[in-house]
Amino acid sequence: MRVRRLRDLLEVVTAFLAAAVACLSVMMPVDFGRVAGSSALHQYLLVVNVPRADTAGAISAVVAVVLAVSLGDTRLTWIAASVTGVALLANAVLSRTLDTDLSLTTVNYIDSIFGGVLLGLIGAAVLRKRPTGTAFMLGAIASAVLGDLTELPSADSTYSGLSTDSPPLWLIVLVVLLIILSACWHKRRRVEVVLDRDAPFGSVVAAAVISGSTLLAAEWFADHQAGTLPAVLAVAATILITVVSAFILTGRDGCIVLIGVAYAAAASAVVAVPRPSWMLPILFVAVAAGLWAGDRWRSPPAAIGLVGALALFAAVAPISATGQWIPSIGAVALAAIAGYSYGATPPRLIQNRVVGIAVLFVPSVVLAIRGADDSVIGYSHLWYRSPATEHNPVAGWVALAIAGGCALGLLWLRSVRPAVPPRPMDSLRSQRDSVVRDQ
Repeated sequence: MRVRRLRDLLEVVTAFLAAAVACLSVMMPVDFGRVAGSSALHQYLLVVNVPRADTAGAISAVVAVVLAVSLGDTRLTWIAASVTGVALLANAVLSRTLDTDLSLTTVNYIDSIFGGVLLGLIGAAVLRKRPTGTAFMLGAIASAVLGDLTELPSADSTYSGLSTDSPPLWLIVLVVLLIILSACWHKRRRVEVVLDRDAPFGSVVAAAVISGSTLLAAEWFADHQAGTLPAVLAVAATILITVVSAFILTGRDGCIVLIGVAYAAAASAVVAVPRPSWMLPILFVAVAAGLWAGDRWRSPPAAIGLVGALALFAAVAPISATGQWIPSIGAVALAAIAGYSYGATPPRLIQNRVVGIAVLFVPSVVLAIRGADDSVIGYSHLWYRSPATEHNPVAGWVALAIAGGCALGLLWLRSVRPAVPPRPMDSLRSQRDSVVRDQ
C-alpha cells in the first residue's frame, strides 16, 4: 500500500513538472545567454522565427496526444515520453555547449517541437486520472502564464534567472528521470480509447487551422502599417478562424478554443512588468485557485466574461512609469483568470484538453499590435515583456473585440450543440483496465 501511494505521489509530481517543462520549452526562446553572445543576424532570424516555432510546437502537441490516445497503450506512451525527454535534454545540453554561430533558429525549432510532443504524450498518459490530470493542468497553465509574463532580462529584472535559463537544465534532468521511472512502473496494458467517431483526427485539424491561420493573420498585420482597416481585418479573421476551429471539435469541446484564443489576446495586451520578485509564488497560487474555482463553479460564459474584463482592464488601466501596483494586479488577474477559464471549461475528450493549451502557444494579432512601432520586427522585442515598452491601449481594445466575437461564437456553439455531462477523468472502465499491479 505504501509503495502504491508513493507511486501515485511521484506520478502527480511527474505530471506537474513534465507539463511545466514542456510548455516552457515551447514558449520560451533558447537560452538568452546564447542569444546575447551571437551575431545580430542570428538574433534577428531567431526572433523572426519564434512564432513559427511556437506554432510547430502547438501542432506537435496535438498530433502526439491524438496518436497516443488512439493507441491506448499507457506504458508505450510513457516510453515514448522518456525518449522525447532525453531528446529535449540532449538539445538543451548541446545548445549550451556548442558554438553560438550554429543556427539558433534550428535549436529553437527542435526545442519547441520536442516540448510539444512531450506535452501531448504526458497529457495522454495522465489526464485519465483526476489527481494527475489536475497536476498536469496546473503545471501547463502556470508555466504558460509565466512564459508569457517573463520580463526582458536586465540588471534590474525581477525574473532574470527564469528569463536566462528556462527551463533550467537541472529541471529537465529531473523530469527525464521521473518519466523513465514512471515508464518502469507501468505494466503493459491498454486503456479505454475515446476519440471523435465522426472525425478521429478532428483535434489535429482544428489545431492546425487555429494555429496556422492565427499565425498568418498576425504576421500579415505585422507586415502592414498600423491602422484601423488592417486591425479590423485581422480581428475579423481571428474570430472567424476560431469559430470554425471550435465547430470542428466534437460536441461543446470547442468552447475551450474560443475561451483560449480570447484569453491569449487579452493576456498579450495586459501590462504586467515591472513587478516585485515576491510575485512569482503568488502567480502559482492564483492559477491553482482559479482552477479550483472553475472546477467548482463551471460556467463558460462567466469565464469568457472574465476574459473580456481582463481585456478592458488592459485598455483603460493607468500605467505609471515607476509604479508596480498596476502590473502586479494585471499579472495576478491574468493568472487567476487563466486558471478559472480552463477549470470551468473541461473538454470531454482528453486530446481536446491539449488543444486548449496549445492555442496559448501561438502569438496573437494583439502581440503584433504591441510591437507595431518596432522598426525592425513587427512583434515585441525578443518575445519578452519590457518595462520600457510604452503602453498601447489599442491592443486592449483589439483584445476586447476578439473576446466579444469569441463570446458570440461561444453562445452560438452552446445553442446548437447539445449539453453533455463532462467526461470524468476516471471512468469505471478505464479504472478497470488501468489497474496497476506490482511487478
